[in-house]
Amino acid sequence: MEKLGVPTAVVSTLPFITSSRAMAVAQGIPDYPFITIPHPIAATEKHVLQSWVDEIIEEVEDVLVSGTSKNR
Repeated sequence: MEKLGVPTAVVSTLPFITSSRAMAVAQGIPDYPFITIPHPIAATEKHVLQSWVDEIIEEVEDVLVSGTSKNR
């Protein structure tokens, strides 16, 4: 979507960040900013997931608006 001019923010759990970075390199965007959250998601209670969202929401906004992440 980024290549089509549509801002995107990718959120990846920590165990999958290596695969996410490899995919970005394969797509020609080696410096793509990823936002990471803990793992797992499926077995995590809703209130914990919400707290993770609260922690990263500003970073998601930064990536969507400026294309950069503080945690690059």
